[in-house]
Amino acid sequence: MKKTLLSNDQFDTIIHSRLFAEDFAQPVRDDAFFKNKAVSQIESSIKAIGSASSAYEFNIAVAQANAFISAAHDYEFIDLAEKVTWTQAVWKAVRAQKVLEA
Repeated sequence: MKKTLLSNDQFDTIIHSRLFAEDFAQPVRDDAFFKNKAVSQIESSIKAIGSASSAYEFNIAVAQANAFISAAHDYEFIDLAEKVTWTQAVWKAVRAQKVLEA
């Protein structure tokens, strides 16, 4: 199959249109991907709270969970209602680990 070569005028117009496009050099936002990533990080840190075997691991897991929740809210991957839900889940995990509730 033979390639058709573009003339210089066609090439110039393509390059010119791409360079001066409104979204030139702007990252593509994939909010669903980032939200799924944030939720999986929050879930894994909440599981780490329940499986912590020392005070150090427990404190790190709680700090990570709170940091992930705050970051997801700051970057608007989750809304305020979801932040409250995740914060309550952290609180329940902390209570279950400290009081050893099942």
